[in-house]
Amino acid sequence: MTNTNKLSIVIPCFNEAENILIVIEKFQNILNSTVHSIEIIVIDGGSTDDTSEKLKARFKTLDPKKFKLILQQERGGYGHDIIYALCKATGDILSWTHADLQTDPNDVITAYELYIKEQKKGALIIKGNRKNRKLLETFFTIGMQFVTWIALKTYIDDINAQPKLFSKEFFTKHLEHGAPNDFSLDLYTLYQAKKNKYKIITFPVYFAQRLHGEAKGGGSWKGRIRLIWRTFKYIFELKRKIERS
Repeated sequence: MTNTNKLSIVIPCFNEAENILIVIEKFQNILNSTVHSIEIIVIDGGSTDDTSEKLKARFKTLDPKKFKLILQQERGGYGHDIIYALCKATGDILSWTHADLQTDPNDVITAYELYIKEQKKGALIIKGNRKNRKLLETFFTIGMQFVTWIALKTYIDDINAQPKLFSKEFFTKHLEHGAPNDFSLDLYTLYQAKKNKYKIITFPVYFAQRLHGEAKGGGSWKGRIRLIWRTFKYIFELKRKIERS
């Protein structure tokens, strides 16, 4: 039986020419086989490769009621692109996941079905919890959790795991305005959930190796260090903002 809660899935991408068409094909297969009401919103954040050209060509063959394309002319950032696309979403339940093929598109459907099952128990957020990570990657994640707990007095598990899924009400009240434009959006989203007493439910997800391109958040050591530094910086910016309020 079709669920009346429409799901909107945002897929931000930047220079993902080798991955994005495969991702779209995977979601196309999901939409062809599901009874759920789902829309897919792909937002290209000003790619400098031929991502946008490939997207424009592919979207000519897709059902516009199920697939929407947003092309940004300038680079606004990961957080900016996701928030912008979520503002265009028509679903009652909103989510985002990545375009790098490391995250399984079916994980969003798992999150959605878990949300439908648990929503009568109150306000909640559904998120992934990565299970197959390397030891050093796990160490960095735990370090980020520890700093967040010390600075914000809030425990948040596996901050950057995907997908994230929540109600449109949560987005309108707590996320639409004031969110950061960069990868700190994941942290901000979960902090807002904790602050406003939303229950966060996690489920296991397994990240695959990136097949093409370069991770934007922290694939190389240099990139990973930059991501960690930006996140730590944002944690303390948020701490100062809280103290002033």
